[in-house]
Parts: sequence; C-alpha cells; structure tokens
Amino acid sequence: MLSRILLAGLVASALVFAQRGGGGRGGSNMPNMNSGETRMDRLTSALKLSKDQRKEIKAAMDDAQKEAAPVYEQLPKSHLAIAEAIAAGKSQEEIDKAVHRHAELETQIASIELHAFAKAVVLLEPDQKQRGIPLVFAMVRGAFGGKNWNVEKP
Repeated sequence: MLSRILLAGLVASALVFAQRGGGGRGGSNMPNMNSGETRMDRLTSALKLSKDQRKEIKAAMDDAQKEAAPVYEQLPKSHLAIAEAIAAGKSQEEIDKAVHRHAELETQIASIELHAFAKAVVLLEPDQKQRGIPLVFAMVRGAFGGKNWNVEKP
C-alpha cells in the first residue's frame, strides 16, 4: 500500500514538474505575447532597456542557461531512480536518498534561476525596477529547461 501511495506521489510530482517549466511564457506578467518576439524582445520593449542593459541581461541569461543544462539533463534520471527504488521494494532509507538527490537538483535549478534574476535586476535603473522585478522574475522561472531560454516552448 505504501509503495502505491509513493508511486502515485511520484507520478503526481512528475506531472507538476512537467508544468513547472512548461508553458514557457514567462508567467502572466509578461506583456505582448506575440509569437514572433523572443522573451528578450518583450522585456526590452516593456522596460525600454538600453542596448547595454539588453546585452548584459542577455549574457547573464545565456550563462545561466549553460549552467542549468547539465542539471536539467539529470532530472529524468533522478525521477527514474525514485521510481525504480519504489518498484524494487527498496528500503525507505534508499528511497529517501533518491528523493533527496532529486530535491538537490531542483534546488540547484532554483539557485541558478534566482542568480540570473538577481544579475538582471541589478542592471535595471531605479525607474525600471518597479515594473521590471516581476517581469524578470516571471521570465527566469523555468526558463532554462529548454535548449534556448529566449525562445518560447510550444
């Protein structure tokens, strides 16, 4: 019974995780959801970024993408390790280790996203920050799960 509950929880968490990086629209706060614009185009337009700001924010986001890619590649293996431990009837301690490893990966991703957010916000002028902070936060959340943070996911 416990293994069925854990397996159901794992499936539910996999669905939630799939939604976390899904949508790819940078949240509902991002303006002008035209399909031809990139995330950076929308941010530049919404905040009237200078060329230097745009260049530096894009560089910070590109660096975060490179840092996040290997972590995202480990997530499916981590999910599988949890499922296999449960299916094999491993001890609760072994299952917990697999769950903790997955949590460490998710924590790394959150850290990368928040560091990218901080780097971008520091580059904003005071008058851009009031509107820019929620926009940048929405943009970085889940943005690095694909091959290119700047392109919307289907």
